This record gives sequence, structure tokens and C-alpha cells, in this order.
Amino acid sequence: MSRYWPSRIRYVQGRWSGVFAGAALLVFGLSQSASARTVPAPPPELAIFKVQASRNYDVTVFASRSSDGTGSVAVFASDARSTALYRTSATVTKRAVEADLGELGQISVKVVRNGRRRIVPDSCEGGGKRRVAATRYEGTIEFHGEEDFTDVSASGAPFAYKAYLAFGCAEEGGRPPGKTLPGARLDLHRLPEERELMLYAVQSRPGAATTISVQVDEHRGKFEISRATGVSTGASALRFDPHLRSATLSPPAPFAGHATYQRNASLAERWTGNLTVDLPGDSDYPLTGPGISASLERPRS
Repeated sequence: MSRYWPSRIRYVQGRWSGVFAGAALLVFGLSQSASARTVPAPPPELAIFKVQASRNYDVTVFASRSSDGTGSVAVFASDARSTALYRTSATVTKRAVEADLGELGQISVKVVRNGRRRIVPDSCEGGGKRRVAATRYEGTIEFHGEEDFTDVSASGAPFAYKAYLAFGCAEEGGRPPGKTLPGARLDLHRLPEERELMLYAVQSRPGAATTISVQVDEHRGKFEISRATGVSTGASALRFDPHLRSATLSPPAPFAGHATYQRNASLAERWTGNLTVDLPGDSDYPLTGPGISASLERPRS
């Protein structure tokens, strides 16, 4: 799975997408970027459909088959603030998608085409139209999020062309950094064998709003899982001294607790506290402890 720093999280049609753009592009088998003039027509071995789930989540399913015949499915659950992506193997053909998600559910749908056509955009910039086959997927669409963060059971959904276009136009790379700003940026990173943690908290200048995002990637059995959440809040969430020798992070929900950075402390004492976060399907996730490295520097525009 492609790794994306949380700084690349961005909203597309009101939903998180940038943090999982790499994974989605892998599922699609696409190499398009937002700079491309057009997005190719969806290949027949690609299925994308979206259903509304409980607790204000949407569940979008991406399924595709690579040139060597290997199939994969990614279930992307998102609300306005948080996301969770589950990716695993699947049987994907031009006519059906079959994926056993175990305790998380099941995707078992057949492709239905009634001969009708629909007009859709074909450009990342919004210009141009194309006619495509009106495709629907009928069967079983079940997803049961861990810790009951969301749940859905549906019998069908149409091809989600807006989701296809949004992810097909997602940029794989970030823009080059600009000028140095007078505020602070706190970064956390942990890269163990099974779980990778990435967090950033940015305040562009003293007293400005603070943006905080966190992402956790893991391998669990047959699944690759990524979870992310974030907030934009007031200046008090990130307090730092003018010389960036220390900082305290105490953000609001879904975070809880606080943590302190001390540049001149020993490595074990440089980042301490009781800060946690509630991620989709993984509540009270610790953001302090062994193996987590922290850095504090000036942000860049």
C-alpha cells in the first residue's frame, strides 16, 4: 500500500481522500494525476460503488483485477472527519465481485447493465463529457466496522462515477514547500513491524488556528488497514515557546489527554504524556510511548 503523510489529507466532495489516494490508485491500476487533461474511461474489470452506512458514514467499495489476474478490493469508510480503509484480495471479473471480509462482512455482487447510457465528466478540470454504460451492482454489500463505528447492509448500488473521478484525479505527490512561516509544526512518527503511526500538528503563526491529523497503517491477517482522523481547532491546542525548544499538544475530541515535547530532554523523555485518539474501529489509540519519535520545526506554506 502506498504510504501517505497526513499532510496530504484533503477534502474531495466533503470526504477525506488524499491520505488514501495511493491505495485507491493501486486498486484502480491508474496513474492519472490532477494535472492530466482527462481521466480514462473505467475499465470493465473495475467496480466502484457507494452506499450510505450508519453513524453518518459512507462506505465506498473499490474492486479491480490487475493484468496478472490478481483481484483486490478496498472498502473505504468515511465521514466528514475520519476514514478507515480495508484492502484485501478478491475475485474480480467483468461480471462479478466476490470478497470474503470475515467478521467485517462480505461483498458478493453481479454486474448489471440495462443497455442505457449516462453522460459524465471526463476531465479533472471539469470540462468535457463522455457517454458511459449505466452500470449497477446487485447482490450482497455488507460491512461491519470494528467497535461498531459503522454498519451497512445493502442489496445494490450504481457505479459511483464521482468517486472514480475524484480518486482518479487525486495527486500522488505533494506540492513543493513554500516559504517558512513563524509558527510551529509538530511531527510524530513510529515505524514498527506491524503498525505505522504518523501525526502532524501545525500552527502557521502564534495564535492562529491549529490543524491536527493522524494516520495509523497496519497489516492484520489478510488485510491492509489505514485509519485517519483530524481536527482544525484553536491556538490553545498547540502551545510552543518562541525558540521551538518545547511544545504541548492538547487537542479536543476525538483526541484526549495531552503530551509535551522537550527538545533538550533525553530521547526517552523527549515526548511524554497521556495523549490518545479515537480512530474508526480503534478507540483510545496511544500517541505517546516507546518507539514514537517527535520533532518540532517551523512550518512551510
